[in-house]
Amino acid sequence: MSSSASSYLTLKVLPGRGRCVMAARDIPKGTRVLADPVIFVPGAESDHTDQTVVGRYVFQWNDDDDLCVVLGYGSLLNHGLPENIALVSNFEEMTMEFYAIADIKAGEELVYDYGHEADELADYYGIPNAGTAQAAE
Repeated sequence: MSSSASSYLTLKVLPGRGRCVMAARDIPKGTRVLADPVIFVPGAESDHTDQTVVGRYVFQWNDDDDLCVVLGYGSLLNHGLPENIALVSNFEEMTMEFYAIADIKAGEELVYDYGHEADELADYYGIPNAGTAQAAE
């Protein structure tokens, strides 16, 4: 897939969880489920994103503290453990790719580890229990 229109996915709103990206059908481990275009945010500007609602939707783009805004379903993936999705920055295509790192059954939520401590997940993202998949919205 080259965009958010992946046939593997559906978007659902669940009470108490917000928007969730769900598997519309079984997704085998190793499958690229999304390749969403991004807006590049230079590291020099990245500190400003934390002070806005957009800060909750930026992704680490590279090892130089640059970020990106993902334009598609990938931006709606919630935090969860164990994660079942991995993110890969595709610098040449300027996309964020999302791969299944486990077999995902139809009806399961796609989640990844935001990589923050429990207190930051609770205070900044509004995720009260970082040990389970919770809505980031």
